[in-house]
Amino acid sequence: MTGSDPISEAVVAGSAAGELGDAINASRRKKRERFSAFEAPTPAGVCSNCSTKLSGPVCHSCGQTADTYHRPLWELLTDILDGLFGLEGRLWRTLPALMFKPGKITQNYLSGVRARYVMPFRLYLTASVLFFLLVFAFDGMGGVGEDADPDPAQDAAANGEAIEAELATLDTELAEAGLPPEMRERMAGEVEAALAQAEAVPELPPEMVAMQEQANRDEIKQGFRRTLLPELYPSGEGDSVEALDGPIEVGDGMMVDPTGLEDLPLEVREALVVRFDRIIDTEGRALVVSMQRWAPTMMFFMLPLYALMLAGMHFYKKGYFFYDHLVVSLHFHAFMFFLITGLSIAANIIPGEIAVFAGLIWSNWYLYRLHRTVYSHGRFTSLLRVVILDFAYSILLSIGLLGLLIVGVLTS
Repeated sequence: MTGSDPISEAVVAGSAAGELGDAINASRRKKRERFSAFEAPTPAGVCSNCSTKLSGPVCHSCGQTADTYHRPLWELLTDILDGLFGLEGRLWRTLPALMFKPGKITQNYLSGVRARYVMPFRLYLTASVLFFLLVFAFDGMGGVGEDADPDPAQDAAANGEAIEAELATLDTELAEAGLPPEMRERMAGEVEAALAQAEAVPELPPEMVAMQEQANRDEIKQGFRRTLLPELYPSGEGDSVEALDGPIEVGDGMMVDPTGLEDLPLEVREALVVRFDRIIDTEGRALVVSMQRWAPTMMFFMLPLYALMLAGMHFYKKGYFFYDHLVVSLHFHAFMFFLITGLSIAANIIPGEIAVFAGLIWSNWYLYRLHRTVYSHGRFTSLLRVVILDFAYSILLSIGLLGLLIVGVLTS
């Protein structure tokens, strides 16, 4: 290989495209020569890793950059960020194409144009980290930008406006009925006095409210025990708590249905009772935290399953391998994570219904163009595959969410 281009030699030698791009970008930065107590084990011009004579900024034998890394700390931090997110141009070349040119970077990557883009798995990790950070930080997408603690003064003003509107409506109806003004005024005064008296009812002390809430939780837990452990908690006459016959809310919108589990072994049901008690005592937060912890793992397992569905739909076409379908799956899921993250933030500006509608249209258009670009299908067959994939993936995702709920309960 004497006299050839060292970068070409590194590619021929089998260096990974992403690592080679990092090495080239690192070698192009200007570094100041600094004295270091740690000297290279090889002389200048020889790779310190494999002792191969260098013919360029990258060793053509092992792929290591000819860099001593004796430079300011902030440059090393830049390298770390670049390794995570591809900040030296590749991320900004990848994102617009990923979001607005469906299938372009996928087709380029599978065709060999790789160094200019973020690697598919790294791109997926970046998108998923941003997505789940948003979910964890704001306790779900609906929490972004919402006011968790309403202002009592605003509530009082809103209640006052509602009362005035009701009184005006009442006065109009009484006038239409032909009642004289003095009678209408007297009746409106009585209604307003009754409403004011209802507003003036003193609230229970916080201690009593806490006791009442704990009593309600204990009643729910007792219902779970009678449902899951009927042999240990038989229902008798005069019992105030009966076995549950359907789902019940254990927190803010968190529904759990223990019915249908009576045939499990006794040890399993006893363990479930302990976990249900913990979930109820925390008002569902323990279950939410556990599900959030396992959600990235669930989505990670969705990647090969989605690729398997793509492979099943193209089993008759030669030249497509499971690796190719997996790259398509990685790019599509990265796109979906970026899309949902962006629309969730935009939902603070535009109505949520519009954001959901835009997400559905955008994602299906993306999948349609993906089949047109990567797999070279026609319009009708691409549209048909979008419908089939939507239906199959919705079933797969429902099964995954059910599994996530089960794992969340078992690990709460």
